[in-house]
Amino acid sequence: MTAREALPRRDDLEAVLSGSRRISREWSDLRAEYAWLPPFEGAAPTKPNRVEVVFSAHDDVVIDQQAHTHAVRVLPGAAYVVGKDATTLLRVGAYSDTLEMYPDLPLVRDVARDRGVRAFEFEPTLGGQHSVTFARDPVFLGVAHVVRCACMNRRTISDLEASGLAYMLANRLVVLQHGATVLRAPQQLGQKAIARLGDYIEANLTRQVTLGELARVAGLSPFHFARCFKASTGLAPHQYVTARRIELAKRLIMTTTQPVREVAWSVGWENISHFRRQFAAQVGVVPMLLRRAIARHARRASVSGGEDAV
Repeated sequence: MTAREALPRRDDLEAVLSGSRRISREWSDLRAEYAWLPPFEGAAPTKPNRVEVVFSAHDDVVIDQQAHTHAVRVLPGAAYVVGKDATTLLRVGAYSDTLEMYPDLPLVRDVARDRGVRAFEFEPTLGGQHSVTFARDPVFLGVAHVVRCACMNRRTISDLEASGLAYMLANRLVVLQHGATVLRAPQQLGQKAIARLGDYIEANLTRQVTLGELARVAGLSPFHFARCFKASTGLAPHQYVTARRIELAKRLIMTTTQPVREVAWSVGWENISHFRRQFAAQVGVVPMLLRRAIARHARRASVSGGEDAV
């Protein structure tokens, strides 16, 4: 066992989707907590010094930080940073699918010092603004896709691989907080290239995208691009695109009545059996069972006057 706790058992569908589910994993340099949460309203304190990726999209989130209430819009796959002052979640209007990542703080500070930053602290995304939109970051998102699979027992990550992911998170934090001029490894993509690629991929999830096409967006040869992309995000280009397409399919399954076959076609799968396997590997259940479980929970919440939704 490479993790410090027993792997989570595979819960049945009801346990996964009809209530809150949390899975914690810990490696030498990285700790993570995956959560599938139903709509929520109340006051839920959170933990400091983390990067959180929200795979689901939200237009109705309210967060309190240091007596400031923030109305938050969350793009699908968005990331935000929580500093030394933890936040309190007040409301989330829909199901949320989140991953909290806690890279070892001494490791992050070592990476910062190596890049000329003497005193590093996690700078929170939330400041004094009343309304804010959490945006995607392809590096945080790529790492999160890998770690979420490990949390869901769909992939094994060794301490060595987890350490590499923690260094990736640390380097990205330093670059984002202290500017694009911070030194990066030669095989990693620059900040502007990462942003262009992330936006391009999200805008083209419903059509076929080639390696050469992505390489041109990055301004590199296909071979060099593929190595740089994986070094920057933790995923090969095809793995990243597949993960983002499955997330789009999940949103369509949860929010529309579009037949599963049409959803699969819309995100680039002609083989429906292959689509179902890929979907289950990333989400934990096949598409139709996810749709049925969401509908079942909505009926229960309606009958109980919303008690099941918090």
